[in-house]
Amino acid sequence: MEAFQVSDVPIEQQILPTSRPFTSVFGTEDNILDVPRNVTIVSRAQMDVIDMQDTTQFSKLTSSSYTDSNFGSPSNPSIRGQSADLFLNGMRQRIGESGDGMPVDFNIVESVNIVPGPATAVQGASAYVGGFVDLISKQPFFDATKGSISYTIGSYDTNRWNLDIGGPISPTLAYRFSYSGEDSDGFWINWIKQTTSIYGAVTWRPTKGYEVFVLSKAFWADYRENFGINRVTQALVSNGLYIPGTNINNGTAATAADPQNAANVASSNTVAFGTPVPVDYHETAQGPASHAHGMEYNSQVIQTLTLSTEAKIVNNTMWSYTKRDTFNSDGYSEIIDPSWFLDNRTEFILTKPNYTINSGLEEKYQSTWAVDDFFFEPVNVWDLSSPSLRSTLNTYLSPGAGPNFVSQRVPGFEDRFGTPGAVNGDTNASDAEVYSAFIQSTWKLNEQFNLVSGARFDLIHVQSKDPYFLNSGASLEIGEPNVNLSLVDKISPIMSTYATYNVSENYTGALADGGGFTNALANNLFTEVSQLFEVGAKFSLEDNKLFVSTDVFHQTREQKPQGSPAVQYLYYGYELSLNYQPNKQLFATLGYSWINGSLPAGTQFQGYSTNQIPGGPPDPFTNPVQTTGHWRAAGQPLDTFNALASYTFSSGFGIESNILVTSKMNNDYQGYVVIPWQYSLDAEIFYKWNKTWDFRLSGTNITNRHNWEPSVDTYALEGIVPLPGAQIFGTVKYHF
Repeated sequence: MEAFQVSDVPIEQQILPTSRPFTSVFGTEDNILDVPRNVTIVSRAQMDVIDMQDTTQFSKLTSSSYTDSNFGSPSNPSIRGQSADLFLNGMRQRIGESGDGMPVDFNIVESVNIVPGPATAVQGASAYVGGFVDLISKQPFFDATKGSISYTIGSYDTNRWNLDIGGPISPTLAYRFSYSGEDSDGFWINWIKQTTSIYGAVTWRPTKGYEVFVLSKAFWADYRENFGINRVTQALVSNGLYIPGTNINNGTAATAADPQNAANVASSNTVAFGTPVPVDYHETAQGPASHAHGMEYNSQVIQTLTLSTEAKIVNNTMWSYTKRDTFNSDGYSEIIDPSWFLDNRTEFILTKPNYTINSGLEEKYQSTWAVDDFFFEPVNVWDLSSPSLRSTLNTYLSPGAGPNFVSQRVPGFEDRFGTPGAVNGDTNASDAEVYSAFIQSTWKLNEQFNLVSGARFDLIHVQSKDPYFLNSGASLEIGEPNVNLSLVDKISPIMSTYATYNVSENYTGALADGGGFTNALANNLFTEVSQLFEVGAKFSLEDNKLFVSTDVFHQTREQKPQGSPAVQYLYYGYELSLNYQPNKQLFATLGYSWINGSLPAGTQFQGYSTNQIPGGPPDPFTNPVQTTGHWRAAGQPLDTFNALASYTFSSGFGIESNILVTSKMNNDYQGYVVIPWQYSLDAEIFYKWNKTWDFRLSGTNITNRHNWEPSVDTYALEGIVPLPGAQIFGTVKYHF
């Protein structure tokens, strides 16, 4: 086994990726210097500095990740411009369609491994080939019984609490239990976040050669999606000016009883616009009736049978169950009841002096029942210029809302409306079985060069029906290959370079709501190609106190925007990261990336009505200004810079700070609205007393910048999210 650096810094405080082995890339315990991929390892200490609460905060720790608002509920981070897979201890934790949904439960997380680019042959690529995030869960304590309890209070009625405890039950059995909750109002009007997380895990080592790790977690969340502020213009982003005005359809104006004139809202509206007025940055295009509820359950069993010093068998089984219900008063409805899967992977790992082989089989079954409705969603007709108008926002007062010739009552939910899958391609009742064989190997050609290769083949059988027409449906069987090849040059014990190629076929165009599959099954929707070329270098310097990683990459991948055929996206760029930890008092990280993404011009559907914003751009789907060449990918800055530093004085006092800087980015496909350069600066002071108490006072966006976060590119001219201004939080934590 490779040697790893040992220092006086406790392992839970280590931020250097060379300090511990990890298995996220190839399923084997590897030294990061030998791994031919860009990898960011995020420790619990780094997560505590930024107070990790949602996936958008990954951009504060790695420049490869910048996540848009995704309707205000991003359940998956974005990496290199695409929603990323979310793993738990090496297995996909949840399935989804577009990266929006329930918040991530960080109560269960000990550390995070972030890998840009497709998953390798061991895990298999999915529709999300921009990258993956592997959440490493909290582990039981064998050394002693210990734990902590904490409480956080802060701006906008933020309240969070946590209990974490673990210890040995016997010399061969140990446990870990963690409970957390939140009840917060948040920065935006009509926005809430109420969560409960319960996590339990045990590790049993009955013999020297066998270990079993079992975890279960239950997570409940009441939250609201956040579409942001509608009627998006450059004046709104640059100067905070909003265009007021209500519809005058049918020659009828608003009344005191119906101030939004909702009774006359139609698919296409005539609005009597007024003079732009200053915006309230707390506004959002959601009325009081909006809600989102969700529950998620996960269980995982990891068994490790050590046959000898060179051979072992690892079996990893994951069960996941998700049920969600979302209703937005601007016209969107989604019911997932439920989406669940059972996944089992067996790996045979052979480690010889000159090679390592990880080979095995995986079987997965998933089932999804999901109905959504966005047929009648005229977001830009609603006026948010005053609280009284926003409070009366309700699409269901309009005659165009269901039932009608498209929207129908949801089976089993008579008070809700949905759109058949034949109309929107999202609604589905689908089942999928996947059988996979894989082999991943590392060959030591000599003392300097390693050859890394891997191959996988997924045989997929899908059956999909429309919940509205269960007597009809479609089925499909198809195979998807995934191949990777890398050369690693170990120039010296402290430096390595690598070149990597990965190609895979993926089911990007077949995805439907809830992570299911569209009932319009077609071979081409399952064989969309991703190709990645990556060249990089890694350095462990200053007596293993400084780690530097840098790379350039070029990736083409096919992706299916809503309402459009699948198109080829091109992403290429440069990434740099540094981690420095000379002692247990100081650590610092820095990241920079230049990522350029583009797609063919003139092909994308833009959720936008030209007669609802004065002076707005033509619809790029029906009347594109540009029909040749490429558009820059929306919602992705060219430049992203992040830095973080923490210092603890011998007295126990300490200071921490982090900054995130992003360059200009197009908010929509055509670049009609451009978000300017932005930065957000956070700072914190803390005191650690007698190894028992921690006191923290932190501020986010302490310079109170009016920053913006792009919405989903398809709806980028109907909503843009104002990010919170300056906030302050206080935390007290007791260790026992």
